This record gives sequence, C-alpha cells and structure tokens, in this order.
Amino acid sequence: MSPMECINKMPGIATLLLTTLFSISCDAYFNLFISQDEIRKLLGINASELYYVREGVVNTYAMNFVVLLPTHISDLQFYWQALTRHPMPYVWTVEYNNVDAMLPPSFSISRQGLVPFQVEPFYIRFPCTGLRSAEVHVLLQLNVSAQRPLHSDTSINFRRNKICSKAVISEDVTPRNDSIRLDPSSLGSSAGTFYIAVSCACALILVIIVISSLAYVKSNKANTQDSLHTSYTSGAYAGNPNLFIRMDSIGSGSYATIASLHKSSASPYATSCVTADTKGRTTHHIYAKPRVSYYASSQLTQMPQLDPEERLRRLHVPRHRIAARTLLQEGTFGRIYRGTFYSEDDSRTHDVVIKTVSEEASRLQESLLLSEGTLLYGFSHQNILPVLGANTDAHLPPLLVYPYTNKGNLKRFLHKCSAHEEQYTLLTPDLVGMATQVAAAGVFLANQRLCHKDLAARNCVVDDKLRVRVADSGLARDLFPGDYHCLGDNENRPIKWLAIESLTLKQFTSASDVWSFGVLMWELVTLGQQPFAEVDPFEVAAYLRDGYRLSQPPNCPDELFDVMTWCWQADPDERPSFFQLFACLEEFNSTLGAYI
Repeated sequence: MSPMECINKMPGIATLLLTTLFSISCDAYFNLFISQDEIRKLLGINASELYYVREGVVNTYAMNFVVLLPTHISDLQFYWQALTRHPMPYVWTVEYNNVDAMLPPSFSISRQGLVPFQVEPFYIRFPCTGLRSAEVHVLLQLNVSAQRPLHSDTSINFRRNKICSKAVISEDVTPRNDSIRLDPSSLGSSAGTFYIAVSCACALILVIIVISSLAYVKSNKANTQDSLHTSYTSGAYAGNPNLFIRMDSIGSGSYATIASLHKSSASPYATSCVTADTKGRTTHHIYAKPRVSYYASSQLTQMPQLDPEERLRRLHVPRHRIAARTLLQEGTFGRIYRGTFYSEDDSRTHDVVIKTVSEEASRLQESLLLSEGTLLYGFSHQNILPVLGANTDAHLPPLLVYPYTNKGNLKRFLHKCSAHEEQYTLLTPDLVGMATQVAAAGVFLANQRLCHKDLAARNCVVDDKLRVRVADSGLARDLFPGDYHCLGDNENRPIKWLAIESLTLKQFTSASDVWSFGVLMWELVTLGQQPFAEVDPFEVAAYLRDGYRLSQPPNCPDELFDVMTWCWQADPDERPSFFQLFACLEEFNSTLGAYI
C-alpha cells in the first residue's frame, strides 16, 4: 500500500497532519543523521545523534517540522552511510524563493553520485547576499535509487527557512537555541481556529517525541499524553522549552467557552449568546451563573482613580509602626523585607511585606516605586494584593507595606517547585486553579477600567494553599532585571510579555493585559520558564508580526493551550475578555475535578 493510500484511510486531524509528511519509503537501506553538536546548535540541547533515516527506515517525526535558521547560522552538517553492498546513486535538488536575499545553497559534496559505504559528513551552506532582509523558504530533496527489486527508491524532503538580513552576509558564529515553526501548508486554510490549535498541539507532540528519543523510533505510532494528573515538577520541559509556533490568519470567530471546542452541549457554568454588531461581525457574549459572578462579577462599584500624591497621603502611617525584620529579596537598589506592622495603639501586630529602596537609589527610582507600588490602592478583592500603608518621611527611604503571604513571589515559587525545593507536586488542576484566580483578578481590574500593564508571574504572590493574588509591579524591574529590556527609548519594559500593539504603538488596554495573561499561563505550565528565551529583545516585535507564538509546552492539556493562543490573537478585538477567560477556566477546572 502506498503512503497516500494509507493517508486516505485516516480520518480527521490525522489526515491534516499526515498530508504534510513527505514521500517516503520503508526500505531506504541507508543512514542519514545529524551529530550531537548540530543538535546543540539547532535545538540548544545536549543529546545523542538525531537520525532522519536509520537502518533503512525513515523517521517521519523528524521530517514533520520546518527548522528556522537565523542570520548567524549558515551551515548545516549531515552524516550518511549506505548499508548495502551494491552502489546507491543519489541526487540532491534545491528549490527556494527570494533569490535577492540568498544565493543558491552550496554542497560540500557533488549534487549527484553514490552514497558512501563508510560514515561520512557533508555540509550544506545557505549564503545570504546581504542585499535585502527576508525569510527564505528552502526545500532540499534527496532522491536515492536502490537499484534492487527488494529495495525501494527513496525521496525525502527537508524544509528549512533561512533568515537573511540586509547588509549581513552569513558567517559562522557561536551556536545558540533556534526557533521552530510548523509548515503553514500543513494547516488547512478552511479548518478555522479549532483545527489550527489542535494541529499545532499534535505536531508539537511529534517534535517532543523526536527531542526526547533522538535515537529514532521505529514505530510510526506517536504516544499521546494524558496530562490531567501529570506531575509538572518531575518532567516539565525536559527538552527545549522555547520552541515557537507560527500562527497564520484564522477566522473571525471566537471561542465562547472551552467546551465549545470539543462538544456542542451548553456549559453548566457559562453559556454564550451569539450576536452581530453594527458592522455585521459575529461576536460572543458570556452570561455566567451566580457562582461565576460571585468571583468575577461585572456589576461592581468602580473606585475613583486617584493621583499618586493623593494615594500616598491617604496611605501615610508613622514610621514607628513599620519594622523590617528579615530580608527576603534584594536587587541593585530595591529590597523586600518580612516585617511587622503595628496597629495605631500598638495592641495588635501583623506580619507584612515591606518594599523599600537602598540609600543609593535615585529620586526617579523612588518615584517609580511609589507610583507603581500604590497602583492598586483602595481595591478590595480576594485575588488582589492591596497596599496597607506607606511612609515617605523626608531624607529616609520610602516604605510600602503589604499583607504577608508565606510562599511569596509566584515566579520564585514556581522555580523552587521545578528545582524540588518545595514539597509541592503541582498537577494540572493546581495550575488551572491558579490561572483561574488571576483571571478573576483581571475581571475585577477590567471593571475598574484599570490596565495593569505588567501582568506576569513575578507580579503575583501565592500562599501555602495555592491562593494567588495579583500585586503591583513596584521594584519588579530591579528584582527581575532579566525580564525587562530597553529598546533604545530609555524605558525598561517587559518586552516578552507585551502584546503587539503595546510593543509597536505603546497602546495598553484590557486586551493587552489579556495577552500578558496568556504568557502568565505559559509561565505556570512551564514552572516559571523564560518566554522567548532565544529571541533578541529587538527582534520580538518582528517575530510576533510574522505570526510566531510560544508553542505548547509538554504535558500541557490542549484545552489550556487553546486558551493561551486565544489570548495571543494579533487583533485585540479577537481576544477574549477576562470574564470569558474566567468562565472558560472555571469550567475546565470543574471538568478536571470530575476525574479526581
């Protein structure tokens, strides 16, 4: 039976994925692989050789993704060897676009000849012209003739996308991790958002199988993962944690609830009403039952927005009522202490967290701490961390007082769980529960018409019962300097958490907070991994405009990743509201609870 006959017998998403596989043979009778150094250069991990063909069988998993070659990588190295005693003729052919950006790929071997009987390396170079910037799509095809009745001819396609920059001619430089994107042609244009999300998830599972085994899997059956009760502290992100996916344009519809992706019955917690606006565009409205609205009601009294000076005046407490005890975290100029907050008559004390700066801090740094640290003043919500008091006595470092949470900063807590420094084994229900709490805080802030602008795990706190509260961003730039970058405008910003419009136009809305919330969920699932770790901050905006997004982490349920990708729509109007997110996550969390 031919490969296409096999494909035609497979229904649904399997057909969508397998139609992207290449014309292959099960009797190739030669080896073709890349070395450990090449894997380190392309994927940023230490592993054994990766076989594309081993002992005559083609590794379809390794062939099913497009490798992106950035400007600093121009050469690829392969090893091959014939396993037969008779000659095996081969022919290499190359197709590529953007001839102004890249010269024809060159080989260190002849384009046609015989596969060597001994293991031998060869190189393929992708030379950029330096005349223009472009992403060049390259198709390398290897045809091997068996010349024996018992052996089949083999045709294998390698897809590589080379990034060329204007005035930059390719040269060999130090390797680093590279990004991977799925072949857009493998995603049916009429499948819509559902098929794109599921296709990306399934294709990523194939990539993870390649990375984890790397020694060739002889069976073509990929093992699917049931991650409802997976321990994230035991194996999350054992491979490369920063693969990227490419999101092409998708339909104008939105998910009403997570359940609508996989079933047609109405949600027991949230139902949707589909209407059309004045321009004829379809929109979805979520109507939640009382249990949802208890946590995140849209019928909340709005607090008046006060200027920083008025907030400080109302928060002022005498300095003798604040006592710093234990240093919890320290940056270049910022410090966080555990301390004691005394009542007015000194009859009661409270454990608190105290934010302050060192004597070397500038006036600008003090001003940022006070303006950002009092942003959430006056808000009362179970998932919002309020500021309790402030002292700004002259000639002394300012002090801000917050309620104490015994597990502290959420990002540091996730890192400790990943390093087994905490006794917690975080399961999917725990992570979804924490994300739901942050979404509830987002609903509250959106109702108050307040844009957080820096929603991330580093700006949340958690206690021993995994209750999460969103905090302000005071001192975050100093305590987590690796999360902030300056793009030449003298302003440190959380580049890799920002929405496209925030990066390019400096527009901040509730929709841009939703984007950041999607990255926060990714942080939860990866136990605090760094998003877009390999991407230069100056290139992030271009990556996002080109459609690249963070990929589905290992052991992440499809439903949860669907929510993330929904948050990362390029058009802010296509993103969900926090209320929709809360309803979806609440429903998904309830579904998870049914299995416990």
